[in-house]
Amino acid sequence: MTAYFSRLSLAIVFITGVLASGVASALPITKIATINIYQLCNDAGANCAATGPAGDPFFAGSTNKIWEQAGIGFTFNFVSKINSSAFLHINDTVVGDGFWDLQATYGGGPSFTSIDLFLVQTITTASGGAYGEGWLGMGGLVMAMQDIMSFNGGLGRIDTLAHELGHNFGLQPNSLGGVGWHSTDPNNLMASGGIRRVPTTLSDISPIGLGYDQLTLAQVNNARQSSLLSNVAYDTIPEPASSALFVIALLALSVSRYRQFG
Repeated sequence: MTAYFSRLSLAIVFITGVLASGVASALPITKIATINIYQLCNDAGANCAATGPAGDPFFAGSTNKIWEQAGIGFTFNFVSKINSSAFLHINDTVVGDGFWDLQATYGGGPSFTSIDLFLVQTITTASGGAYGEGWLGMGGLVMAMQDIMSFNGGLGRIDTLAHELGHNFGLQPNSLGGVGWHSTDPNNLMASGGIRRVPTTLSDISPIGLGYDQLTLAQVNNARQSSLLSNVAYDTIPEPASSALFVIALLALSVSRYRQFG
């Protein structure tokens, strides 16, 4: 049953994307991932990194809203505080003080099956400061909460987590029409932080409002293949309002099977 609905959901993703001229719209959640959260503090357990806005802890609401375009949802699991002045400010240019060292020490390193999120104060890379870092195609990311929360009058960059999760899901936009790790479209979720148009509220997020943080059909289909995601089992019949799309999806599956086995 789960495998069947996984194939069906991919057909719906394809059809919806075509109808929207290559830009994804909100979809039923058929894939899910758990984010394990670690909050960094200094050695004395003080000066801890922020955990996000008061109304949206860990940016859970905005992250789920953005990834609805791919039919992907998230649950957030706070694991523990980590008292470490050394890792409170990540510096990838210093041996033993980079993101790799942090995750290897407290999370076991990058993973193909789980996602660890580390909340720190700042991140320094070889090219300067960064709002976040995420492994490409593997679970694990870090967010510079001091810089993120000072953005946009204290509202924060509400799509940084969603962006880094895109990298964890294997989105490397040079293979999807971008440059290097990032898209050149400022409305795309995978654009770099220097050019990406950042939503202020959930109503700014694609496909409604200002249409920020868009995902393309190719990005959706790529992300949904990630081993970091598990299927959501469906045991219900679609509502009448969605029956037309359901029929179209079944036709698409029939054509796919004919091409594969015919």
